[in-house]
Amino acid sequence: MPTLLMWIYNFKILRLYKKTLFACVFWALVFSVPWDYWAIKTKIWNFPNNTNLGIWFGGLPLEEYLFIIFVTFEISTLTLVLKNKIKSNR
Repeated sequence: MPTLLMWIYNFKILRLYKKTLFACVFWALVFSVPWDYWAIKTKIWNFPNNTNLGIWFGGLPLEEYLFIIFVTFEISTLTLVLKNKIKSNR
């Protein structure tokens, strides 16, 4: 919901950063997926089957991919909105 509201109120600015947002999500996946996979394989943490949908890709549950994508998108969007708000107030 907060991401949707940020996009509604800041669409003119955020649409200019589509490539930036895509790059942020892409690189978050590139670094986070191997990290999470390693942590699971070395038993640092786990995802019990009764706590997720049971849909796994590449050794990680679907929810983990969604978490990485949506959190990265949310934080990147917030950063760009704040950057532009601060810049416009100067």
